[in-house]
Amino acid sequence: MTASDALSEIAGAIADFVYPPTCSTCTGTLSREESYVCSRCWNSFERVVRTETVIQAIESKFLADEAVDRVDSVFLFEQDPRVRLAVHLLKYEGAESIAEKFGLYISREIVDDEKLSTCDIVTPVPLHPVRQRERGYNQSDLIARSIGRHLNITHHPDLLRRTRQTQTQTMFDAEGRKQNIQGAFAVDQRFLEKVKGLRILLIDDVVTTGSTIKECALTLKHHGASQVFAASAAITI
Repeated sequence: MTASDALSEIAGAIADFVYPPTCSTCTGTLSREESYVCSRCWNSFERVVRTETVIQAIESKFLADEAVDRVDSVFLFEQDPRVRLAVHLLKYEGAESIAEKFGLYISREIVDDEKLSTCDIVTPVPLHPVRQRERGYNQSDLIARSIGRHLNITHHPDLLRRTRQTQTQTMFDAEGRKQNIQGAFAVDQRFLEKVKGLRILLIDDVVTTGSTIKECALTLKHHGASQVFAASAAITI
């Protein structure tokens, strides 16, 4: 460590002592092991409880196309503003450590799921290259990487690619989202033969209408994937 690095570390420690970092969702003081969101908040986020009503609400997003074989999500997006804030911090404020926590929570759900735990590979919903350069990372891929590490599933970040830059899905209703995303994905040329027969775990940060997940899944199945399972940090029900 150089003298400059040592001085910077000391200055940071002093700043943390005088102005201790606080949780973005409850403003409580963060411990040294915590980043952006404290453990108390993570453990109290509104969870998806798979009651019959909830299962029907989730499956109704995907039944018509039969592209997705199963969907699991951990947190409720609309019902908990703290979940929405965590997603916002990850997507727009560079809080990449939140992806690691999302991946951990998703992994815990997958371990107990007979179908999702048998996947061959895990891959993210891709961003368009222009948007990824602007953001500096793909938040869904960071979550997928975390899941791959926790579950020892092969991680393929580039299995899918966006063939065109779509407008943000938040601008549209359900039908508009479907049309906006239609035909926007392709399997990368390097993996066209490798996709055949695979059970693929597809990761997104938030599932709203399910249009993006469905379009990705249809693309994968068109190229021979045997099953496509999906998981997300949060979902709108």
